[in-house]
Amino acid sequence: MSHPSSMDSPRADEQPGPTPPERDVSRVTRLDILDYLRTAAASWHGRLGEIEFLDGLYDLDALASTDSRYATARQDIRQHRVNNCDGKEDWVFDDPRFGLLDGPDDVLMAFLARMLHPEVQPDVDAAARLAEDLNRFLAPDGWALRADRFLSGRPVYAPVTVPKNLLPAIALPLGHDDAGKLEMVLGLTHHLLDADGQGRACELVRASKLSLRQDGAYYHPIPGDNWTESTYEAVLTIGPGLVAEFTQELQDYVWGHLGAVLTQLDRGDVQSMVVEGALPPLPAVDHQWREPAAPPPTNQARRERAANEGYPVQDGLVFGSRAELVAYEVLTELQRECQPQNAIAIMPLASVRLRDAGVRSPDFTVLGNGRAVIIEVDGPHHYGPTRKADDEDRDRHWIRCGVPTLRIAAHHTEDPASLKARLREDLGRTIFQRR
Repeated sequence: MSHPSSMDSPRADEQPGPTPPERDVSRVTRLDILDYLRTAAASWHGRLGEIEFLDGLYDLDALASTDSRYATARQDIRQHRVNNCDGKEDWVFDDPRFGLLDGPDDVLMAFLARMLHPEVQPDVDAAARLAEDLNRFLAPDGWALRADRFLSGRPVYAPVTVPKNLLPAIALPLGHDDAGKLEMVLGLTHHLLDADGQGRACELVRASKLSLRQDGAYYHPIPGDNWTESTYEAVLTIGPGLVAEFTQELQDYVWGHLGAVLTQLDRGDVQSMVVEGALPPLPAVDHQWREPAAPPPTNQARRERAANEGYPVQDGLVFGSRAELVAYEVLTELQRECQPQNAIAIMPLASVRLRDAGVRSPDFTVLGNGRAVIIEVDGPHHYGPTRKADDEDRDRHWIRCGVPTLRIAAHHTEDPASLKARLREDLGRTIFQRR
């Protein structure tokens, strides 16, 4: 086979081997391209005759005829397309001798490049538009047609391999949300974040649901911005316990990739992203709801029923955040390292009543060696002046019970190895009284 830029290279019908090579351009892509070419304004052979066009790619004298009256494809084509003109204009697309639907990639790509050649398509702008449209089909399969040289001042296109574009060519409908397409958009965003090494952002995106919300009544024109009454925002809905995990830095990472996906899918009207906690499910109400009822007694894990509301779960236990889950995993590693006679017990979110502070559920209560220690994992919201004072007051109530409190900043869980070393030291000092 030969490309238009090198007419003396081996022809398609001279390729060795009994089996066709592996193809990257899928049958779906080929069908899309051929359907598009059938409806294109210009004919596939341009200003050349069909035989002259195909002569640049195939040995028509070596290909067999499909008409028993003739010996070669050249004679066949001349009789049916030149003398009688009794075949369809797009006959070549379905003819298996030319391998456009089921042949090797280089056969298809050389055919498309030949269509763009200046001797076939003299209009430079028309060739550029055709190349752009064809590249849109080819990008997901890792191929493109690029101008690599000039002939008489006009570009000559050649096929090249490119990184596969995983973003599909779909248009999201304006005005309402399509759950299936938005789920795919979120999946693409997750894929891009994963390729970028943003593991924490990936976990949060995986637990999210995406919707698009029109600015609507909240629209207030500000000179110089891009917002209009038809502007949308992307809404990531996530379990209430995970909202605090979506720091501004992580939101910027996610929006950088999500916004790029939406823009490529012709949704440039989505211009921002917000993260919101999911509303808890409405409770079941019976006809006796007006009658006062005492709450059912419970003295353990008041958030135990939150497993279906987006909270992390492991070992049948529910955790208030991803950071708490990481801390639990580190504690269980330390637990396995303990000698049987010096074991520790780990109680996540065990509810207890304090004398002057009511019922509280510390993140972890760790027991061992006849002693106890409270471990709290503090997210960013713990560092405001009011919350910090509340935390100090809570720690004071535990000190009155002879139980110390260890506080871990949520960002320390991003490095489990360092966290493990720190907890080993802290538990050694508080539980096992090691200096």
